[in-house]
Amino acid sequence: MSSYQIAVLALIVGFVGQAIASGLAAERCLRAAAGRRLWLALAGAALLLALAHTQALELAVRSGLYDLRQALLIGAAGLLSAIAVGGLSRRP
Repeated sequence: MSSYQIAVLALIVGFVGQAIASGLAAERCLRAAAGRRLWLALAGAALLLALAHTQALELAVRSGLYDLRQALLIGAAGLLSAIAVGGLSRRP
């Protein structure tokens, strides 16, 4: 795999991770009686980060401009964010 392909894959992973985190936080916001605003804020923040990741992905795909290190950080952050929100949402 070339560095471009790795960067695009990492950006996709980051976007999907943030989208999953946003969905889980929004679901918890709708279900929880206490802390509803906190979960709503977390869902909004994750959604905005997912939007930023998709803009970076679009830039890489359309123009070929990419930063491998930044893409790998985005991918790791998105994946870890989804894992963290998933773990928090399972708590009672």
